[in-house]
Amino acid sequence: MHIEDFQIADLPRGRKAFEWYDVAPRPDGSQWRLPLLTITGQEDGPVFVVIAGIHGDEYEGPETIARVYQQVQAEEIRGKLVMVPFFNLPAYESGTRNSPVDGLNLARVMPGDPAGSISYRLGHYVTEKFIMPSDLFLDIHSGGVALNICTSIYYYHTENEIGSKTRAAAEAFAAPVVVGNTNPETAVYGCSFRTCWDRNKAGLFTEAHGAGRTLPQEIDCFTTGVLNLLKHLGMLPGEIVKQKVTHRLVTDLRPGGDFSANVAGFFRPEVRMLERVTTGQRLGVIQDFSGASLQEFHAGRDGYITLLRGVPRVSVGDSLFGITDGDSFLA
Repeated sequence: MHIEDFQIADLPRGRKAFEWYDVAPRPDGSQWRLPLLTITGQEDGPVFVVIAGIHGDEYEGPETIARVYQQVQAEEIRGKLVMVPFFNLPAYESGTRNSPVDGLNLARVMPGDPAGSISYRLGHYVTEKFIMPSDLFLDIHSGGVALNICTSIYYYHTENEIGSKTRAAAEAFAAPVVVGNTNPETAVYGCSFRTCWDRNKAGLFTEAHGAGRTLPQEIDCFTTGVLNLLKHLGMLPGEIVKQKVTHRLVTDLRPGGDFSANVAGFFRPEVRMLERVTTGQRLGVIQDFSGASLQEFHAGRDGYITLLRGVPRVSVGDSLFGITDGDSFLA
């Protein structure tokens, strides 16, 4: 079956299934396909959608989704749990952030185009087939191969219904760092978080350390977090399992400085993850092979380091730092 014909509303009750859906032709005559895991209860309830693998070098989401799928049974659930462990199979096969087919970043092309290249088509299906029918949408991301990002979950910190809904969900998920975005219009256009906001849908996304591998503590955190959301939504019985939150940040997600490499070289950071930095503080340097400085980086505002490049080799345009500003409430 083609993904164009898939409708969450048509899923039968009381079923647990792993299926493949065609997306677009490949040069050898086969199809690019989408792996889909669904668990539906006998009773009506919320539609909770969890996707991962928007980038082909991020592996926390697929492992989390597989664990949840193995633990949850159709007879105990209410409503519909719909999960896609790897949305971007072209990028997965090449182990890259962007698609090797069209060179595009799937998290920059949503809401997509059903008549476009493979990434635009996938972006269209994320939007129409999974975001729009959902009552809650979770996109599991991480730092991929090159970046380290603190284990975190993001929600809309806004004074409206969608803000209240996503804040409560983020607190139920309870990653170590819970980040509220006070100005969702500043989220990167083309990502699922911004696409959900633009369509008044409740969206969340996670980040994790990445580095091209999975850390057991992050998989445990994300698996517990998804199960907590099922309980929070009334889809699963039982009590929410409390997880430790170390930082609650409220921010507008401004960059906090120019943190892209203007030169190629060897990157040496001078700060640690979640370190509190102040405006003007030196954060790191790109060096040549003699140790001479080629480019220095300084904080453009006060805040917390939430992203650090993990690979010392840098090329022009590579991202190196991320600062999350705003109020912090340490737990």
